[in-house]
Amino acid sequence: MKKLLALLLASVLSIACLAACGEEKAPEPTPAPTATTAAATSTPTAVPTEDPSKDTSGLEAAKDYLYAMYKDTNGSATTGDFERVGVVKVSGKSYNITWTVDVDSVVTVGAMDASSKMVTIAVDSKTPNPVDYKLTATLEDEFGNKASTSFNYSVPAYSLLSWADYVAAQKGDTVVVSGVVTGIIAASKGATSNSIYFQDENGAYYAYGTSSIADPTTLGIKEGMTIEVSGTRDTYSGTYEIANYSVQILDSSIKTVEAANYTDLFKNASSLKDEKLTANQSALVYLEGVEIVGVSPTDATYYLFNLGDKQSYVRLSSSSCPLTKDEQEAFKTFVAEHKGYTADVKGILTLYDGAFYITPLSADAFYNVKLAEKTDAEKVEYEAEALNIPAKVNQDTVVTLNAAGQTYTDVAIAYTVEGDAAVYDTAAGTLTITQGEQDAVVKVTAVLTINNETKTVETEIAVEAKASDLCEAAVIEKAFALAEGEAMSGTQVLRGEITAIVTEYSEQYGNITVNIKAGENEIQCFRLVGGQDLKVGDVITVTGNIKNYKGTVEFDAKCTYSKDLTVEQAKQLVVVEKAFALAEGEAMTGKQVLSGEITAIPTEYSEQYDNVTVNIKVGENEIQCFRLIGGKELKVGDVITVTGNIKNYKGTVEFDSKCTYVAGEQLAAAKDLLVAEKAYALAEGEAMSYKEEVTGEITEIVTEYSEQYGNITVNIKVGEYIIQCFRLIGGQDLKVGDIITVTGLLKNYKGTVEFDSKCTYTK
Repeated sequence: MKKLLALLLASVLSIACLAACGEEKAPEPTPAPTATTAAATSTPTAVPTEDPSKDTSGLEAAKDYLYAMYKDTNGSATTGDFERVGVVKVSGKSYNITWTVDVDSVVTVGAMDASSKMVTIAVDSKTPNPVDYKLTATLEDEFGNKASTSFNYSVPAYSLLSWADYVAAQKGDTVVVSGVVTGIIAASKGATSNSIYFQDENGAYYAYGTSSIADPTTLGIKEGMTIEVSGTRDTYSGTYEIANYSVQILDSSIKTVEAANYTDLFKNASSLKDEKLTANQSALVYLEGVEIVGVSPTDATYYLFNLGDKQSYVRLSSSSCPLTKDEQEAFKTFVAEHKGYTADVKGILTLYDGAFYITPLSADAFYNVKLAEKTDAEKVEYEAEALNIPAKVNQDTVVTLNAAGQTYTDVAIAYTVEGDAAVYDTAAGTLTITQGEQDAVVKVTAVLTINNETKTVETEIAVEAKASDLCEAAVIEKAFALAEGEAMSGTQVLRGEITAIVTEYSEQYGNITVNIKAGENEIQCFRLVGGQDLKVGDVITVTGNIKNYKGTVEFDAKCTYSKDLTVEQAKQLVVVEKAFALAEGEAMTGKQVLSGEITAIPTEYSEQYDNVTVNIKVGENEIQCFRLIGGKELKVGDVITVTGNIKNYKGTVEFDSKCTYVAGEQLAAAKDLLVAEKAYALAEGEAMSYKEEVTGEITEIVTEYSEQYGNITVNIKVGEYIIQCFRLIGGQDLKVGDIITVTGLLKNYKGTVEFDSKCTYTK
């Protein structure tokens, strides 16, 4: 769980550490002029007219900078030790800081650590009375000038809260609680947070810490130890938390915490949000006799189980998981091999949006595993529901068709497959599905049999056409047609204006989350790499994978952006990345278009064969254009746009022979020709699978503009191809000779290649 407050604190601390630790070497001093060099110049050395020691502007700027670093903490309670920077650097100059407090006890200032340049402020959190104090920073420059700034803090009176008082505390209240450790989330285990689960005889607690909080394992904390935690009360998605916590070990002996049996509570609950079920959140619990369902089809971190009439899950959080990465892999393997089995499950009672789920504490969270007893009819029904045949495919895919049930192996399964987009290998038990230029359907019929019980299941697999180079309109249309949990195939590119900063830039992770407006739609760019300079109103080109995550259409994490690249330029980089990912002997599907500068001519122009071999630079990569047709006039330094098939030939990434070119960077025109070629390859009655966009000159007004229907029919010329734009929306101002860009669905209607009705245009 990522919390905005915790991220902001992490950002502040990151800035502080950078300010303290980011020292640079001082520039080498300029050598004093020799007698010879002094005599050789007639310009006298400038003499300062003012005493530099009297200029305190830099000192004041450093003071303001320091205050800005910690201003958000002013007035807050300090329940444990904390750190402050001992040096700040502004405009290349370092300023040492002396920290002092105005109280004689309770709070003391330590010496600055020489390596980290941090100062520890020690707080005696067990003071019987509240203490208000002022922490003052005195900055000093190289001339001895000083400037001070102060912060007001408090140490609350020590009071160990009961669990009931902890639950009743308000957001931001200082809380002090103790208990026995039941689970540890730590950076040393591969997590990005440092958190602790612990409980006493009355209830349980969750101390949530970002990576800026000390790793519990480095403090010597182990499961079973008794600890005391101080911090501020918070609530996230229904979960009570102790934020910004400090911890100390009260008893290092190991005690056993018995998990509470929640089987009946779970079965009898009105829902997963029933207060009786969720009240003792963060407690160690177990359920008996759950059925292991497997990984969720919509969220790969959810491992589903059924009990009674309800379904919940064990979650392997990507950031806050008590299991190490190896333990997580072992858990995943176990679940995959035991779908349909019954087991007991144990872990921490956790809430998301107030609903019950389990956080595992070990790889064997499921235990006491056994195969459920079922009748033949129940076995057939179970395996029929467990058939893992996708309803939709948007990339080349291999589906395993098991000849027997995965859980009840005495159920035999036979398959028949219909459809040109798939090949069924009976011996291997695999169904290989390959995307084509058009949408397709593959029908799979499975017949399940055990003794006298038989069940037939028919599944239609919708196979999407290739979607590697969609126009922006098609990308947007497909993106917003995704069902929850679905993703588009390939890497997509969109350009749009930033309408919102959803999550501010994180210094720790080097990313930001923004929304951009593309067309008439808003799409989220989740954890966009970089972005510290971005603001609302900026126009950026984003590259990444698009999915529908719980109803939000978004570019997935690790998407990238550019303020300067056009969509077509960014798409070029995507093509190049795919090209250089080809294994030796592999080729990309379909023709590609790239523009680049000629860097070498490996084979001179041949009069006999009318071709030349050149290398072009696209981005930071060089691609060979093998036996490029024509090219007699080409020379190093020319910019050309090449169209052809790309492959990896014995380690050389190249356009294959018979590739063609046009002079200059004419990406759009070359791509328009490819679209026109595909359109003219359509058989009568066929249509392309997604919207296309081409630019052409109007050669004829086929049907004049209709005031009644608000449309017009025109023909445009794209290269040597004529394409009709049927009932083009608007167009009352269009005339022969106009250049327009048309967006719509291309089809072959009774021999006429045309954009279908409701196509649109821009001039």
